[in-house]
Amino acid sequence: MRRSPFTRLGRRAAVATGALILATAVAAAPATSAMPAATTLYVTENGTGSVLSLPATGGTPSTVATGIAGPGGIAVSGDTLFVTAGASVVSVPAAGGSPTTLATGLGNAFDVAVSGGTLYVTEFDSGNVVALPAGGGTPSPVVTGLQQPVGVAVAGSTLYVTLAGAGTPGTGSVIAVPVTGGTPTVLAAGLNLPAGIDVTGGTLHVAVAGDGSVVSLPATGGTPTVLTTGLVRPFGLTVSAGTVYVAAAGIAGSSNGSVVSLPATGGTPTVLAAGLDQQFSVAATTACTGSLCIPFGS
Repeated sequence: MRRSPFTRLGRRAAVATGALILATAVAAAPATSAMPAATTLYVTENGTGSVLSLPATGGTPSTVATGIAGPGGIAVSGDTLFVTAGASVVSVPAAGGSPTTLATGLGNAFDVAVSGGTLYVTEFDSGNVVALPAGGGTPSPVVTGLQQPVGVAVAGSTLYVTLAGAGTPGTGSVIAVPVTGGTPTVLAAGLNLPAGIDVTGGTLHVAVAGDGSVVSLPATGGTPTVLTTGLVRPFGLTVSAGTVYVAAAGIAGSSNGSVVSLPATGGTPTVLAAGLDQQFSVAATTACTGSLCIPFGS
């Protein structure tokens, strides 16, 4: 069986920092006071090969799908979840069901973001961000030559990507690149294994796996502001209506992973679920009103 890229990366990072890094799925609509809060969270649990759901206010997770080899990043659009799984990207009904393979042969797909009918995927080993139709198809490169891309988010015509860099402390960064391709712009540097990323209302939120923190910075670039610390391997995050949801994977083999929430402006995390086995990413949806359903982390 092909080893999960998240496991492989964790083994590399452990040499330098004792921390895994991972990716998370994310790109959200700008937050406004009129937007409803998230109602459901979806989480990839790498240790069990599963996708789980739980109430955004906290509670016991329910199984959405099993049997996925190395699930990592996750994004949601409507009633469909998109999940990276080693060299593949799959889709899963949000209500539960069997995965459908959308693309294979990727260079260790880490994270996925969705905008309209297009998926954007980071390839950690290949150093690329690729695009493919949400219904499946052949990936095409958006940007190449990156140093270990991890997380990806999309807003409008811009992709936001975290880079692990050399895999040692202080070499990670956050970049922006047009969805149509082009030269990356560095927004922040000197980070310690940045992983999951989301963008909302002109602000980026980033899970920094190497030092157990969550930071924010302007989407145009700038000095990161620390919002919370002390998390155990925070890999994925998503932001919804002023709340940051974080997947903190815990220690491998210890089943001490958790999902937590905190205000988007910073504060003490609230535990929503615990005892999980290396959950790596999180996405969120809101309740549907009539024909309108607004996804977050997608």
